[in-house]
Amino acid sequence: MSRLALVIIAALAALAISAAHAQCTDPHYRWTVKTTVAQQGDPSTAATPSAMLKWTPLELYHPAPGVHDCTPRADRELTVFAVTGWARTWKLEKGPAGDLDWHIELTQGRKTDSSRCVVVEIPDPQYGTVFATARQDFLDLIVSSTINQKKQIIPPVRLTVVGLAFFDGQHRGGKGSGNPPSGHGHCNASDPALWEIHPVYEVRQP
Repeated sequence: MSRLALVIIAALAALAISAAHAQCTDPHYRWTVKTTVAQQGDPSTAATPSAMLKWTPLELYHPAPGVHDCTPRADRELTVFAVTGWARTWKLEKGPAGDLDWHIELTQGRKTDSSRCVVVEIPDPQYGTVFATARQDFLDLIVSSTINQKKQIIPPVRLTVVGLAFFDGQHRGGKGSGNPPSGHGHCNASDPALWEIHPVYEVRQP
C-alpha cells in the first residue's frame, strides 16, 4: 500500500473519531459500546488475566473535562474473549457518577497479588436480558463465598467470563502526562491493566 493511501486512511479514521466525539451524547465514557449486545453469541477466543496484562494499550486517554467520549470500538475491542481467572473482588458501580455496572476483578491465580488484576464488568440488565442472566450465573458461582467490607470474595472463585475486550482509557492520564492509571479499582498496575472484558455476556464454570 502506498504512503498516500495510508495517509488517506489515517485521515478518514481521524475524521470518523472526530465525528463520533461531535455527536456524542453518552452519559458515561464510551457508554454505547460498553453496553452493546450486538456481538453476544459470537465465537470466543480463550484468554487469561496474565495474557491480558501483556496486551498493547490503545491510543485512548482520559477525555478533557466536560467532554463526552463515544470513540467506537476498534482493533482487539472487536473480539469476544473467554477469560478464565479467579474472581477476587465484586462491587456495584453506584453513586452520582456510577453506571450501575457490576465491577469484578480477576487474577491469574488464587493467591496472585490483587493488584495484578483485570476488570470485567456486567452492565445493568436494563440494557439487555443477557446481562441479567450473566449476573445471576455469577451469583450462583460465588454462593459459597462471602463478601467482606472491602468487597473481597472470600474465598476467591475460579470462573470464566465471556464478552468483548474493552480498553478503558478513562482511567489513564492525559496523552503525554506520563501519569499511571488511577480509579480502576485495584487494577492500576500499568496501562495494559486497563484492558477489560466489557460487556460480559456470560459467566460460567471453567
